[in-house]
Amino acid sequence: MVLKHRSPWSAILITLGMSLLTACGGPKLAQKLEPLEGYFQQQVDEKKTPGVVVLVRRTDRDDTYVKAVGKLDIDQDKPLPEDALFRIASMTKPITSVAVMMLVDDGKLGLDDPISKYLPEWQSPQVVGKPDPANPGASPTTPAKTPITVKHLLTHTSGISYPFKADAVTPFYKQAGITNGLEHTRWTLAQESQALAALPLLHEPGSAFTYGLSTDLLGHLIETVSGQPLDQFFEERIFKPLGMKDTTFFLSPEQASRLVTLYRHTPAGSLERVPATETNTVEGHFSYAPDFQYAGSKTYRSGGAGLVSTAADYARFLQMIANGGEYGGVRLLKKETVDLMTSNQLGNLKVEFFPISFGLGFAVQDNPELTKQLGPLGSYFWSGIFNTSFWVSPQEKVLGVVMTQSWDPENPVTSDIQARISAALAQ
Repeated sequence: MVLKHRSPWSAILITLGMSLLTACGGPKLAQKLEPLEGYFQQQVDEKKTPGVVVLVRRTDRDDTYVKAVGKLDIDQDKPLPEDALFRIASMTKPITSVAVMMLVDDGKLGLDDPISKYLPEWQSPQVVGKPDPANPGASPTTPAKTPITVKHLLTHTSGISYPFKADAVTPFYKQAGITNGLEHTRWTLAQESQALAALPLLHEPGSAFTYGLSTDLLGHLIETVSGQPLDQFFEERIFKPLGMKDTTFFLSPEQASRLVTLYRHTPAGSLERVPATETNTVEGHFSYAPDFQYAGSKTYRSGGAGLVSTAADYARFLQMIANGGEYGGVRLLKKETVDLMTSNQLGNLKVEFFPISFGLGFAVQDNPELTKQLGPLGSYFWSGIFNTSFWVSPQEKVLGVVMTQSWDPENPVTSDIQARISAALAQ
C-alpha cells in the first residue's frame, strides 16, 4: 500500500517478533500481564488509540488473559467491553484460506487446479507489459504463460493487486471501479471476478508475491464450488463449530451496538470520529467506510477484508490452528493441512513487507537471522489495516490477539503493546 510512507503492515510485522511470547511454566498469564494495564491505559490517555482489547492464551493449557481498556465510543463515553466487535480487515484472509483448505480436504478443490476450471472468466489472463517510451499512453499486455492456480491465490502470487497500491495495474483497477472490500459497493464477488479477469495481472503467476485481492477471489471460488454464499459457508463450517458467535460480515442491530467506533488521528494528534454516512471516505489512494457492515447494500462479502469479530472469537479460530485443525472435539482441517498452511509455500520468494515467507493464508517466520526481531522459527501471524493483529508461536505454545480500531496505518500502538507483552512474559 502506498501512502507516501512505508506499508501499513510493515510496522506491525517488523516488531511483531518481539511479541512472540516465551511460554514456559510458572506464574499464570494474569500475574505477569496485569502490571501492563497501566501502560494500556496510558496509550488511551495519550490518544494513541481510543481503546484496546488484549487477549493472550497458552495454547497447551487452560490459561488465558483478557483485558479491555478505553472507550467503545469516545463521544458517547461508552466503555470498551471485552466482547467489543472490531473490523478485522485483512485478518479475514486466514479464515477464508482455512475455508478453501477445507474444500481441498473434502476433495472438491486441488491446490494446483487452475482457477479457470471453476471460474471460466479466467481462461486467458493477460500480464501488463513494460511501457513503450515512444508511446507513453499505450499499455501493452501479453498472455500469461502460466494459469493462475488455487495455490497462487492462497500465496498472493497470482499477480492480482489492490487498487490502492499505485503500481502498474492501478490505472486499470481505477477505471474499472474495482472495490478493495472495505467500502460501500453494490458489486458482488462474481461481478468483481468478472471485472478483474478482464484486466491485466501485475506479473506472471507464481513469479512474485503481490499483496492484493487474491483472497477476495478465493471467496468467490468458495461460493462457486460449495454452492453456498460465503457467509453461510463460514457460519456452517467454521463459526458454528468453533463457537464464534460474533464473527460475521454484516451485523445485527444488537451486534452493531458493540461495534467499536472508528476514529482517525488529526494533524494535531487528537482523535476524531470517521463519519458514518453510508458513503466512502477517501484517504490518499485508499477508500473505506466505517459503516458498510451494517448499512448500505450489503452485497459484497469480502473474503480478504470484510469480517468483524471479537478477540475471544478470533482466539478460538487461532486455537483450532494451534491444535492442528481441531477445537472442542470438532475437526475442521487435517493436521497435515495445517502444517502446510503454516509453513513456507513461497520457495525463495519473500513477502513485500519483510524478508520472511508465507504459507497458505499466514505470514511465516522462516528467517534464522530475524529471530530477535520476529521471534522463533515457525511462528505465524497477520494483521488488519484498522490496527488489529494476531500471532501464534508453536515453539513457545502461545497465541495473542490485540484489537484496537483507528484509521492510522502508521500507528505503532499494536506492535508496541505486543512488545511490552513479550518483555513481561520473558521476565
